[in-house]
Amino acid sequence: MNKTFANISPLLLALLLCIASSAHSAPLAVGKISFSRGSNAAQQAGSAPRVLGNGAEIYQGDNIQTAERSFVIIEFVDGAKITVRPNSNFSIDQYQAQASHPQATLSLHEGGVHTESGDIAKNSPDNFEIKTDSATIKGQQANYSVRVCHEDCLAEETTLDKTISKAKPAASVVARIADIKGEVSVSNRNDGNNQQRRLSLGAPLYSEDYIRSGKDSYVLMVFKDGEKITLQAESEMAIADYHYQQANEKNHALYRLTTGGMRVLTGSIGKTNKEAFAIDTPVGTIGIRGTGFDLLCQGECLTTQAVNNQDIKNHPQNGLYSYVWQGQIVIVNDAGEFELAMPNSNYLPNRNSAAIDFTGLPELLKNNPFPRPDTDNSNLEALFAAIKQRGVPPGVYVHVEKGHVQLKIQGHTLDLGKDETAYTNQQEALRLEEQQEFQQEDPYLQPLDKSQAEKQQGIYSQLSDGDDITANANYQCVNE
Repeated sequence: MNKTFANISPLLLALLLCIASSAHSAPLAVGKISFSRGSNAAQQAGSAPRVLGNGAEIYQGDNIQTAERSFVIIEFVDGAKITVRPNSNFSIDQYQAQASHPQATLSLHEGGVHTESGDIAKNSPDNFEIKTDSATIKGQQANYSVRVCHEDCLAEETTLDKTISKAKPAASVVARIADIKGEVSVSNRNDGNNQQRRLSLGAPLYSEDYIRSGKDSYVLMVFKDGEKITLQAESEMAIADYHYQQANEKNHALYRLTTGGMRVLTGSIGKTNKEAFAIDTPVGTIGIRGTGFDLLCQGECLTTQAVNNQDIKNHPQNGLYSYVWQGQIVIVNDAGEFELAMPNSNYLPNRNSAAIDFTGLPELLKNNPFPRPDTDNSNLEALFAAIKQRGVPPGVYVHVEKGHVQLKIQGHTLDLGKDETAYTNQQEALRLEEQQEFQQEDPYLQPLDKSQAEKQQGIYSQLSDGDDITANANYQCVNE
């Protein structure tokens, strides 16, 4: 016998081995219940159910079930919050927040959840997913609801007061990411926290977004009117003001290039009304005539030093370089208007200087390694089209309040952004024109913390604790 255990009684040795075995097989704690109302339970495979009260721990591998008019709010270790609404069956298959590649895989079998993602979902929607029978829903820095509907959602819809008109926000997505490499981030001044978002393939963009690309990175954006812009590496631009087919708004596209380079192919806004499209730069404003062109801000994009015209082409100076590969542009600054047509290029040192035309393309603009936007074959309908849903057919409904959410079904991906809604079944995934009534009126949507939830007495005082699972029931927890 090992000397370590030589003086230990057989009974004590057996107890120590049991404790060691229990500790080794104990499930990983991944969160706690911040609020519980009604009858709710969690269960590990092969173990007895546990009643879920406030403060109860949640583990990887838990299956959570909520009874009629009962719900729980889970706060996870990475800051994510999930409300599991009544009559739901929800599993935490995997929740690895501390791994080198963080990953959360959850399953919604019945009912619904509302999710505010945490640190796991910061960099990619692939890191945080909710599986259903119809589709997998992935979220990045997102706040969204998922509901599995049978006849229950239709029943809820028919009980709502349809005589009261309820405003439904129009989808505010103006563009999506069609191609991306490296690290590209975006922020929006209309976001209360001005939170930085990391962009990924399919991610949504909004008016007043400010986009930054890192070293060896680029992003190709496709806008709702068909316009396409490639933002080159180490560049910054703003979607200053963009409206297309919005109620009470004229079609308009205004961008600002602060530093770096962009490649532009205009869409229907510029083709229909050339005055409705412009790009501001530190040295002047770019107007178009239905065209494709490159802009490159060298250095700070302007200089106050005297410029030797003979040296600019082969010895780049700070300022704006422009090259037209389709159609024509006009550059306007304090020195006048300067037209530039295909296949020519020019240079502006500052707002008070005239443009300097080149014969032939300067070295700085040759062999541009970033994709020209006219090589992109994105389908506008697939990126932005939405249908009007009739009735409430069974399936899975998703509504996004913020962030980037993807529905994946049979190899097809449907991207969603702020104020967008989708429906999916086992055959198709569709973006809807508006949120369904039963989603909009759901009192269980927001994953409130305990203090907030207790203030909502108008909702939660109606909930009953009188179902089969009670806090006084005797359960035996075993380790198998």
